[in-house]
Amino acid sequence: MNIQGVLNIHRKDRWGWLFIPSIILSSSFLINLIVSLLINNEEPFYTGGVSSIFIYVLVLGILVVTQSFPFAIGMSVTRKAYFCGTALMGLIASFIIGTLLCILSFLENLTNGWGNRFHFFHFPYLNDGSFLEQLVMYIILFTYLFFVGFLIASFARRFGGKGMLLLILAFLLISSISVILLHQFQAWSHIFQWFLSQTAVELSYWLLPSILISTVLSFLLLRRASI
Repeated sequence: MNIQGVLNIHRKDRWGWLFIPSIILSSSFLINLIVSLLINNEEPFYTGGVSSIFIYVLVLGILVVTQSFPFAIGMSVTRKAYFCGTALMGLIASFIIGTLLCILSFLENLTNGWGNRFHFFHFPYLNDGSFLEQLVMYIILFTYLFFVGFLIASFARRFGGKGMLLLILAFLLISSISVILLHQFQAWSHIFQWFLSQTAVELSYWLLPSILISTVLSFLLLRRASI
């Protein structure tokens, strides 16, 4: 089975790739819209409900390996074909979701928060810049989240539960040491100033090396992963 066969496997999982994210996004939007209608919107009403779709894309990157890798290998799919097909499906999904959010953000801004000053998709700073810049930012962000989840699942498939435990402990240790060092050298203010000097799309470009690293590591891990 080639890459096209792997894409067909993923396309058959309409719940994971289509229905669940649609339900999550639409239900969160409707709930927050109802809340905005029940209050007096003299000021713009902002909600973080859209973050649910970002979290789901990260989880999707984890679940896709957990659910489809053993089946695909059992169907005589090579690990290389599985990786390429799954990575391509992740890129397609990131493009579609990113484009959808960008269009909804544009419509929300155009209609002044759906006529009720309700902001679910469009936010200051995050959606500054041209339509193309926002589109690029969303695609990069969703691609990053998917491949981080993909990397986590590939690591778990390769090293199992004990490996994941050691990874979590190492992450917590490195994070704690980093926080201590940043506090010791009083670097927090410089970091915040640097972030404030960047636009949202400029910050997204810094995720590209992480996407590349996650992609390469995922491929290397899956090559030696057990079923």
